[in-house]
Amino acid sequence: MTKPSSRGFTLIELMITVAIIGVLSLLAMLGYARWVRVSKSAEATAVIASIKAGQQSYRAETFLFLDCSGSKSLTTHYPSGTPNAAKKAFNLAACGSDPVCISFKKLGVVADGQVNYVYSCSAGRADATAITGFGGRIYGTANDTWNIVRAVGDLNGDGTMATFESSSLDNAIWSDNTYD
Repeated sequence: MTKPSSRGFTLIELMITVAIIGVLSLLAMLGYARWVRVSKSAEATAVIASIKAGQQSYRAETFLFLDCSGSKSLTTHYPSGTPNAAKKAFNLAACGSDPVCISFKKLGVVADGQVNYVYSCSAGRADATAITGFGGRIYGTANDTWNIVRAVGDLNGDGTMATFESSSLDNAIWSDNTYD
């Protein structure tokens, strides 16, 4: 007697295939989620660059940087409100009496209509004090007029704030908790 030919796959082979597909799809979802957070971070660097360019133009005309957030504080920001996972309207045409919005309008800041971050900008005169940023980062001594620009956002709604910061004292854009 001859052995009948086998056709198809065994249950074990099918289960292994399904498990491999499951692992691959999990890795793809994690990679996609990280890619989305990285693309949201690109907004912060672009708007910070726009604010810094506006600050340089303002300084060329007035010999000072504009203290957009007032009182050398980085706690007053635009758009106002607590950062969360929802986008906020960045509409400089409808500032009303918001002083931070009016200051950003003076600088000619460019941003898309909806943003993931809130922005603040502090500035001061040359007074030989140490300029300290987020997390105690020391940018240097203010031997010239200076500014610090900060973007804060909650990219995934978990309450952990992603922070981007830059200063006129260096050209770097620093970040903390960017991909949490």
